[in-house]
Amino acid sequence: MCMPRIDEQATYIITVQGCIDGTLVDWYGPVVIDRTDDADKGLITTLSGIVTDQAGLLGIIRHLHGLGVVLLSVARDALPAANAQ
Repeated sequence: MCMPRIDEQATYIITVQGCIDGTLVDWYGPVVIDRTDDADKGLITTLSGIVTDQAGLLGIIRHLHGLGVVLLSVARDALPAANAQ
């Protein structure tokens, strides 16, 4: 079985509660920001973009934690980053 490596690029989707300004997360590269209003959870922001490796992903998560953001989910996109373009 072939497993993904932790040192390769991948597209990640991070879902957080509330509104995140793009300037707070654009320091790590291009990111797509989508906001939806969920009846149960309120405003939900979804961030998606290519992350260099899992160390970079941890840096993003720590940055969001430092901002006091409530993390709802982190998921690796099914498509490899090289094919996501």
